[in-house]
Amino acid sequence: MRTAIVLLVAAGILVAAPVPKDFKKADDAKSIVGTWMGTGSDTVRFAFAADGTLRTWYGPNPTGAMGWTWAITDAKATPKRARVNRAENPTAGYDCVYELAGDTLKFVLLLTAGMTPPETVEARPGLEFHAMTRDAAK
Repeated sequence: MRTAIVLLVAAGILVAAPVPKDFKKADDAKSIVGTWMGTGSDTVRFAFAADGTLRTWYGPNPTGAMGWTWAITDAKATPKRARVNRAENPTAGYDCVYELAGDTLKFVLLLTAGMTPPETVEARPGLEFHAMTRDAAK
């Protein structure tokens, strides 16, 4: 009888244990898909597709959008790391760091090859910074 009680208590503790953080995290490659627009005076738009393509443009009209490919290179790093390459020249592109939280995306392109990724995703000299929100209309 005591063994049964101990087993029931142990099972209850296991069931009530918190889920590890990594298990709860959404897959960024899926969560980032959609159209994002810059905040404040930043009029840039990023449209991430599930197939790894990315279109960027300024203003509300995607005419003349630039084509890119993108891939998450280290989702466990802090901040997370990705790579964007020009669609017409896959060897030309930028390393970047990003933070994705719900409908908010912060994205920093490292404009010089071999730059050490910053420890935070924020505007600073030598980096192209974008703070974005998901475009609910797209």
